[in-house]
Amino acid sequence: MHTDLTRRKLLAGLGAGAGAAVLGWNTSARAWATEAGPTSLVKPVPALDGTLVLPADTSAFAEDFGHFFTRQPRAVLTPGSVSDIQKVVRYARTYRIPVAVNGQSGTGADDRESHSHYGQALVDGGIAIDPKPLGRVHRIESGIADVDAGVTWSTLALKALESGQTLPVYNDFAHLSIGGTLSVGGLGGTSQRYGSQADNVEWLRVVTGTGELVTCSRDSNRALFEAVLVGGGQFGIVVRAGVKLVPAQTHARSVEFTYTDRAAFLRDSMAVMRARVVDDQNGYAEPKEGGGWTYRLVCGLFHSGSAEPDVAAVRSVLSSAATPGPTADMTFRDWLLRFEPNWAALKQAGFWGGKKPWLMMFVGAENTPAYLDTVLGELTATQMGPGPVRISPMDDRVLTRPSFMLPRRRTNEFFEVSLIRFPAPNHPDVPGLLAQNRRFYDRAVDLGAKRYLVGSVPSMTRADWRAHYGTRWSRLTYLKRRCDPAGILTPGQGIFC
Repeated sequence: MHTDLTRRKLLAGLGAGAGAAVLGWNTSARAWATEAGPTSLVKPVPALDGTLVLPADTSAFAEDFGHFFTRQPRAVLTPGSVSDIQKVVRYARTYRIPVAVNGQSGTGADDRESHSHYGQALVDGGIAIDPKPLGRVHRIESGIADVDAGVTWSTLALKALESGQTLPVYNDFAHLSIGGTLSVGGLGGTSQRYGSQADNVEWLRVVTGTGELVTCSRDSNRALFEAVLVGGGQFGIVVRAGVKLVPAQTHARSVEFTYTDRAAFLRDSMAVMRARVVDDQNGYAEPKEGGGWTYRLVCGLFHSGSAEPDVAAVRSVLSSAATPGPTADMTFRDWLLRFEPNWAALKQAGFWGGKKPWLMMFVGAENTPAYLDTVLGELTATQMGPGPVRISPMDDRVLTRPSFMLPRRRTNEFFEVSLIRFPAPNHPDVPGLLAQNRRFYDRAVDLGAKRYLVGSVPSMTRADWRAHYGTRWSRLTYLKRRCDPAGILTPGQGIFC
């Protein structure tokens, strides 16, 4: 009777050609059963509000943004409720079936995919969870938004703007799920002031690896709260969050400065951050025709009404090596959407769907020149494609999450150095680009750097992860055993393997 009920509920949510409904797990074959079999072997899945199916087409869940791996999930959960996630996680724990949330983010139906870069959110032979059905903005109040984890940052930002508020930190590609981004940190041009997106969360609702639903914050279940934020999906599945909001200005001015002298660019970038004369700051290195690099410092100044942004204050802290570049005025809403034409152009030119060996490292300010000597001394325009190397200063005093690992440094300051690569889809040596990433990673670690959990670093070993987390490693291994005793959550990260 239980099996029949489960089958009816699963089939009720399926469209034509969507795939076969899962009846249960065959413990002998270690495979899903879609037809009735010996009850001693097939363990029925619990009744669900949504669907658990073997998709007819798994392509949407078998690859991610990096496109380096194809890992076939054996079933996809489209939850009709948070309770569905709890039930499926409990079931998966019992039978040791791996589970991962696959953010399915993007700008539309034609580009929905996980935005992990190296298979982190893929789950071979296990259960992929599509969080998009849990995509409701429950409430926006002064200073905080109550949202489901499947909501994208762009959706929340535009909704918050209706109340005159905005997000403290807004990522460049904002069509990402809130839950997925909080699991890695989430950075943007305002991170110099506000830290990561994970630093701007008041509370979380989390399904642990035991299927327990827990509300956590700094004041309640703090260990889980701090483990899940920037936790790589290892300790729980974020299903809901209280995200901080700040008052929004009505307009923004973008000002740019270009450099040929790298040392001057680095000094000026740090000077702008220290002086707090801009609201948003990013730096880029871009390859020049014939070799060498051009450096760009891009700043955003927010303002409202008749007030004019104080560009003179920005210029006052810059050196004579800064050459003024383009300036643009726009509404704050247009500021939030300013990168949309870039993404559309990359898609139109065929770069978006290709392999993307990104690498994102945090390097102490005093060691950044040496690291850039290595990276920029070897990289070519062909290896980068139309993407830049982002070089932006950071201040560790606004980064409060203990799992956001910070580099060895003499001061509070360091640089994010990120290879935002979009090599041509027919690039002749993608394995060589990955090997190059590994060399760059090893060089950075030698300089005391730490990696961001986003990116493509091949051959990460347990020893690499232990070195990455340093003194926090023993605490995290304890929390992993406690929160995910069967080790089923997000195995693609490879952290505890």
